[in-house]
Amino acid sequence: MTLTFIYRNIQWGCLVGIILFISPGAFAQKDAQFSLFSLNQLYLNPAAAGADGLTKFSLTHRSQYAGYQATNEDDGGALSTQMFSFSMPIKNFGIGFYALNDKSGPRNDQDFKLSASYHFPLAGGNLHIGASAGLFRQSLDYGKLRARDPDDPLIQTGTISEINPDFAVGARYVSDAFYVGASLNHLLEPKYQLGSENATNPLPKTVYLNAGVNIEVGYLLDVQPIVLVKSDITTVSLEGGATVTFNKRYWAGATYRQQDTYFIVMGGIYLLPDQSLRLSGAYDMVIGGNKVKSPSSFEVMLSYALPSPQFGKKTIIRTPRFRF
Repeated sequence: MTLTFIYRNIQWGCLVGIILFISPGAFAQKDAQFSLFSLNQLYLNPAAAGADGLTKFSLTHRSQYAGYQATNEDDGGALSTQMFSFSMPIKNFGIGFYALNDKSGPRNDQDFKLSASYHFPLAGGNLHIGASAGLFRQSLDYGKLRARDPDDPLIQTGTISEINPDFAVGARYVSDAFYVGASLNHLLEPKYQLGSENATNPLPKTVYLNAGVNIEVGYLLDVQPIVLVKSDITTVSLEGGATVTFNKRYWAGATYRQQDTYFIVMGGIYLLPDQSLRLSGAYDMVIGGNKVKSPSSFEVMLSYALPSPQFGKKTIIRTPRFRF
């Protein structure tokens, strides 16, 4: 048995171990959900700031339960999420920022986070330690709710919003062969009353475990099994699958999400020869528990990458005309 074979089995063992260790269960979703999570690491983990040694910009749009027809025409419709993110390495550090808008009927969430990470070599790879801080705004439009007694004087009117500070921490190990990360979001569990003195709507602490293995199959083909585990400590959601990349330009993949029994197909293309501009998309099919919702969702992401900035003194170029 060769060392390469042993090493490859260790990688697969780590990935499978994460899956088997997590017990299945329903996950009460509070955070925005993305099918292209393998391309969206900064949202999951602040330690991903400055990853890959590239400066990246990305725009993402997701429509959940596309074509959903509400009972009340003005209740806000299907779920919709938009996010802008930025990430840049600076020597052994990384910085990142994202702004997210998540709309779910009468409720609307905005999340703004600034992330920082420190990178240092470890066991042939790099260990990233990161933290993020920002603001989480939550609002509720009472005009889009339907009360049993519309004349009740205790029922709020208009839109009420609250803003609270929000923090997250994370760690991520990256090598040429695999990556694995863990993060804890909503450390302070911010609470939102939204006009009610007797009730609160807290953001529970949320744990993300995220991993992938890079496997070269021939000269033009790369395969990457991926897995994501989400938990609010009491419940768990599991998602996993694989992507295939051809000629470093085209990629496709599929994942399965335990929550609502999703089957997801995805793919993308690098639009420029230098692989700086990438367009990616995902299509979700609900194959279980879809009696009260539309059976499909879609997501699209456009990202642009720049080389890592160079710091320090410029190299002196000597010419025959100027001697020094």
